[in-house]
Amino acid sequence: MKTISTFLPTGEMQADFETYKNMSPAEREHFQNKRAERVESMTADEKQAFLSDTKKGLSAIKEELQGINISLELGDVVNAISLSYIAKTYFGKSKGWLYQRINGYKVNGKAAQFTEEERKLFAAALHDLSKRIEDTALKFA
Repeated sequence: MKTISTFLPTGEMQADFETYKNMSPAEREHFQNKRAERVESMTADEKQAFLSDTKKGLSAIKEELQGINISLELGDVVNAISLSYIAKTYFGKSKGWLYQRINGYKVNGKAAQFTEEERKLFAAALHDLSKRIEDTALKFA
């Protein structure tokens, strides 16, 4: 499991989050306005560092969500298709390799996930299978 420092890379961001999560909606609005003022008063170098840290945190969040989304987006379709076939035919890998990426299982201490190219290939595999199933179904219509 990733720590909060992965998503909030500075102590200040972590402290702001801890404060923010316990606030009422009105307090949050005031907090956000004060934080915006604080950012506006930063020097160019401070703003650049803040922006860099923010991008780093957002990239980590995006990476984490991509891994979660795959298994959620597949839903019960995963029970209707052969992941073993997809892994072997489209990736030249084992079923275990594919399951690791779909479910974000840890490999060498890090959650396994698809690269962007692998995500596209997985989508293409699903499209290909979908077309083949539709073509086959038309033969029975």
